[in-house]
Amino acid sequence: MFLKSVDTSGLRKDAETLFKIFDEIVQEIGVENLVQFITDNDASYKAVGKKLQQKYGSFYSSPCAAHCIDLMLENFCDPRYIPIIDDTIKKAKKITKFIYNHGWVLALMRQDFTKGHDLCRPAVTRFATNFLSIQCLLLFKKELRQMFTCDKWMGSSHSKSNIGKEIAGIVLEDKEFWAQCQFIVKISEPLVRVLRLVDGDEKPAMGYLYDAMERVKENIKARYNNKVSVFSPFTRIIDSRWDKQLHSPLHAAGYVLNPGIFYSPSFKNKNDVVKGFNSCVMKMELDPDDQDKIIEELDLYRTSVGEFGHSLAIRQRDKLNPIAWWSQFGCEVPTFQKFAVRILSQCCSATRCERNWSTFDFIHSKKRNRLVHKRLNDLVFVRYNLKLRERSIKNGRDALNPINLENIDLMDEWVGEESELLDGEDLNWANIEEPLTSLNEEDVDNIGIDVDDGGDVDENILINMSNLAPYCLFDEDE
Repeated sequence: MFLKSVDTSGLRKDAETLFKIFDEIVQEIGVENLVQFITDNDASYKAVGKKLQQKYGSFYSSPCAAHCIDLMLENFCDPRYIPIIDDTIKKAKKITKFIYNHGWVLALMRQDFTKGHDLCRPAVTRFATNFLSIQCLLLFKKELRQMFTCDKWMGSSHSKSNIGKEIAGIVLEDKEFWAQCQFIVKISEPLVRVLRLVDGDEKPAMGYLYDAMERVKENIKARYNNKVSVFSPFTRIIDSRWDKQLHSPLHAAGYVLNPGIFYSPSFKNKNDVVKGFNSCVMKMELDPDDQDKIIEELDLYRTSVGEFGHSLAIRQRDKLNPIAWWSQFGCEVPTFQKFAVRILSQCCSATRCERNWSTFDFIHSKKRNRLVHKRLNDLVFVRYNLKLRERSIKNGRDALNPINLENIDLMDEWVGEESELLDGEDLNWANIEEPLTSLNEEDVDNIGIDVDDGGDVDENILINMSNLAPYCLFDEDE
């Protein structure tokens, strides 16, 4: 829930000032009620988290998982690391901007070829939006080719303009562009799925993140038949961000406590998993007797003794939410049950809290009014918590409102107007039909990976792309 806001007008946003503010919040909530303090990777906030951990010692300071994964995606398309991906995304944006900057072309696409669907998909972050929009282009590759060869297009003035010819050339003749789009999708899709997991509203992600990140790397390797020259630049990016920034003992403990993962053949009891679990026990249970009891009861969980071994509990390992599973079948080990539920109930990202910013902008700005802080805080408290409640009721349905102000910034790079893409002829925008809701995830996920009908991606293109990616060197604060 949204608890409160703090008026920081006139205050320096340095680590010392922020520490005093957050320390008051910790004392207000009660340190015994805290499990983790989540922020983005800004140096000041990371310093605050470390100071809070040192002062109290009973909870963790964690980075925002969505922010860290977004940084991985940013590195994927950073021209310093893998320039061809950046060039491909620029070409894709040129296609979508041309279509969306011309009402006649947009209407033609929606009405005759994509059945009302759009080419762009807003996501939780700018870089995820890039990769999902590339997915949509691939999904409608056939329709786009048909559109740029149909009689209506050939008879229009757009087809005779220089920019129209350039866009049609990319869509119809640039085979490397489509090969590179498929390469980008195959590399990025597993990571985008994890971003969707950590930002989702359906279930807390703490019990899934460690396993999900392991599967991302395995999935990327498998997609390229374990060819190190192709996948290694991307797994190096993931490993570097994971090891330096994202990985926390809470993730390891959640990995152990999720029964659907723990009892599966793929579970790996690595050293960092054991150390992470032990760290959580010692940090969150200050009573030595409770620590000993949890370790003792862990053996019952590991060997499926008592309630853990009943046929119903076994069948429900993959079906029930891990929190519900522990609440249902952990009654014989109450200390361990409480510990497990506390950890598995945790989210991994601060993105939902950061959505307060759009709420504040909607209610209060210099152009609109100058509310006193108390009234502003009350208005945001009511509005934001109502939005949280509404989202919970909708149960995470992914419908895109075409007039949702929160999506505008994310989509501007893909549909924003650019003078060099305009050629002077267009229809009245009032005549353009409203798009349908966004594509369902199953419509876009697992799209075909053949560049041409039945053809595979040119192996030389993939190797050349991967060879252009140097070892990624970045500071921890990047």
